[in-house]
Amino acid sequence: MKFKKLISSALSLALVLSFLVIPINTEALNSGGFEYKVNGNEVEILSYSGAETSLVIPETIRGMAVTSIGYSAFRRCGFKSVDLPEGLETVGESAFADCKSLVSVSFPSTLKEIGDTAFYNCENLSSALRFPDSLQSIGDSAFEDCWSMTYVIVPESVKEIGYSAFGYYYESDPEDKKYYDYKRSDFTVLGYSDSIASVYAQKHQLDFYALDNGANAFTVNNMDFLVDYSGNAELISYNGSAKSVTIPSEVSGYPVKKIGRLAFYNAELSSVKIPDSVTEVGKWAFQNCEYLAKVKISPYVTTISEGAFGYYYEDGVNYPYLNFTVLGAPNSAAKKYADEVGFEFEDVYTTFLTLNKTSGSLYVKGSLKINVSVKNPSGKTEFSSSNKKVAKVNSSGKITALKAGAATITVKNNKVKKTFSIKVNNPKLNKSKLTLKQGKSYKLKIKGKIGSAKFTSSKKKIVKINKRTGQLKCLKNGKATITVKTNGIKLKCKVKVK
Repeated sequence: MKFKKLISSALSLALVLSFLVIPINTEALNSGGFEYKVNGNEVEILSYSGAETSLVIPETIRGMAVTSIGYSAFRRCGFKSVDLPEGLETVGESAFADCKSLVSVSFPSTLKEIGDTAFYNCENLSSALRFPDSLQSIGDSAFEDCWSMTYVIVPESVKEIGYSAFGYYYESDPEDKKYYDYKRSDFTVLGYSDSIASVYAQKHQLDFYALDNGANAFTVNNMDFLVDYSGNAELISYNGSAKSVTIPSEVSGYPVKKIGRLAFYNAELSSVKIPDSVTEVGKWAFQNCEYLAKVKISPYVTTISEGAFGYYYEDGVNYPYLNFTVLGAPNSAAKKYADEVGFEFEDVYTTFLTLNKTSGSLYVKGSLKINVSVKNPSGKTEFSSSNKKVAKVNSSGKITALKAGAATITVKNNKVKKTFSIKVNNPKLNKSKLTLKQGKSYKLKIKGKIGSAKFTSSKKKIVKINKRTGQLKCLKNGKATITVKTNGIKLKCKVKVK
């Protein structure tokens, strides 16, 4: 009887427990290298085992929407870029933390939350991130230690920004060997006035740029540009590793007017070309560019802020580099900056013209070339003649004599002028009159002949002449005129034979 009661009680207890147990699917779900779990009809990505370096996460897996990325799902990944799917709402805690190769992330228009430390220590992540207007919260340290990010654009939809979400780095204190969050000096928050972005920037003492008037941001050749409400672009960050960089004069039709504060901080530049469109260079713009030994600054730059060029930062102090050279124009902001800091200055805008000589002479049909040395040229060197009927000059400085007379050749570059005087002479016979005895010979010579000459006698029975060489012979008494055609003109010599 007692045995039956025990059996009955055990069965009752088992029946009760059967209602309390929740079925758990312990089988790992996997599709296309993505490990995931299902919550109702939604998918949460847990990890990835594929070999892609440019990852595109699908919008659905087995017909179910991918709505979240779980804790540490892609931590320490080797991706260079990630495209997050439309429909995704949450990027979980530490989802992409320590992904040091990650440069770009494409966020969907459905994203609502970026969790704590989601992109922590993604040191190569570009500033050119575009958060969607759906985003509502950014967690603690979400973008901390992301050193390539020098600014962030925060939409008005964001209502919560966690502690040290961006603009901070995490490092131990050498004295107590404990870790602390430290504010970065090279970070700017872009957002709207009276928004959580402005509150965050003010609270954390970070630079803030108001976007109330509809500013835009662009990335060109690893350079990030911000376009303000007046339609001018500012270069605010460089994220590349090139040794030589040419800054564009415009981006998407907007003129590049300013190089911003710390824009090229710690870049490995050895040369940079700054366009004439730039009028201002911000504080410490090229700080710690140790391979940049000189920079050319146009006269259009009117404002050069403290330490913009030629400085490095060490142990809390800014120091000028030795042997740094500023190339610029006299009476310019560049010259003033070089003088104030004590840098070498080289005038590369004043044009100097030097001619090998300032005058010369030619015979008709002759030519010569003016040798010109041009220092600091601007555009092409131009040549012109004051009398094109006497002498003409081509674009390389070659003068050709056309007829007897004088002309002035003007050499011009960048409004600097030099002149060359040219005198053109007709060719001449060594004799214009001759008196010779019968039987005598004589050779006429031409000074200034260009090309061939033809000699003729008016009376061949009195004076005979070789038409090519000018060698004449007197045959009998009388008079004759020798005519020479050369250089397009006629020369004459009167001969008397007695």
